[in-house]
Amino acid sequence: MTIPTWPIPPDVKCAEVNGYPMIYQDRGSGTPLVLVHGSLCDYRVWRFQSEPFAQAHRVINVSLRHYYPEPWDGVGADFSFTQHADDLAVLFTKLELGKVHLLGHSRGGAVAIELAKKHPELLRSLMLADPAAKLEIPETPESAKALAFRSALYANLRKEVTKGNIEGGTARFMDDLNGAGAWSRMPRSVQERMIQNVWTAMVDDPVPLTKDEELRKLTLPILTLTGEKSPPMFGLLLNEMRKRGNFPAPIVIGSAAHAMNTENPNMFNDSVLQFTKKVDDLEFASAHSDGT
Repeated sequence: MTIPTWPIPPDVKCAEVNGYPMIYQDRGSGTPLVLVHGSLCDYRVWRFQSEPFAQAHRVINVSLRHYYPEPWDGVGADFSFTQHADDLAVLFTKLELGKVHLLGHSRGGAVAIELAKKHPELLRSLMLADPAAKLEIPETPESAKALAFRSALYANLRKEVTKGNIEGGTARFMDDLNGAGAWSRMPRSVQERMIQNVWTAMVDDPVPLTKDEELRKLTLPILTLTGEKSPPMFGLLLNEMRKRGNFPAPIVIGSAAHAMNTENPNMFNDSVLQFTKKVDDLEFASAHSDGT
């Protein structure tokens, strides 16, 4: 097994995945629910979800390749959406999870989409919270403006980090995503966690294109969520997924922006758990429809 060269927190486990020591939490029992974090985050971003979800599920809460606890310096060619999706597929098999409920937030949503496209047989359901995505969208002034948001978001961060203004760049990144003052309202411990992961956002890895036909092939149960105050880009993407792939209308998490799982965790958690229960109940009923 590949041995990590960095300290491993006591609350996680480690598995060798494609030659990398992947960190994850494993708690609870029941049908597996896998949580995939977004940019500047890691397994700790689900602090308001792990325990409530573990009351109903076996919760696998991952840190993707090169995120905390690895103190990565941005060097290497193995950081990509595709690599992260491949890593998750291997982890699911290694842990003998069977079919899982997969929940991805932001960049983690793009990773989840890639996994669903390549390995639908591994999934029980797909849940996307403000997912990053690249779709076959005709360019209009509205779509061009909305989609330029992500490019500007990362360009501004990279510019500031390159100048040595790591905290200032990270603060602007979070304020742009979650509204003015979002950074200053965060506990210092959460700010420090994001700074620990900042080099993962310096990699210019384009979001993979998902074609309309690929969206239509995703016939498993799907849940989409967005924050009431999320940037318009996410509403545009979710609406296009709905039109092009027969995705459901998103559940809107009230009084929350992009960080919906921390800004309104009660509504977020209830929405996820109601959905997974419905999926599991239907699967149980189907399996016993012959009266056995």
